Amino acid sequence: MFVWIANNAVTVVAVAVLLAVIGVAVFSIVRDKKKNKGGCTGNCATCGMGCSYGKKKS
Repeated sequence: MFVWIANNAVTVVAVAVLLAVIGVAVFSIVRDKKKNKGGCTGNCATCGMGCSYGKKKS
């Protein structure tokens, strides 16, 4: 097992760094969603997401 890790150390480190970057990105997206950052700007003409931001509630 240790021989395999030693022979593939560069690959193991590269995958670990890649997973860390992806984890930070996902954490940042989740944190921004919880704080209601980003997302709907209120400009429904250019949005195309079909949200109910500009619709009047009855």
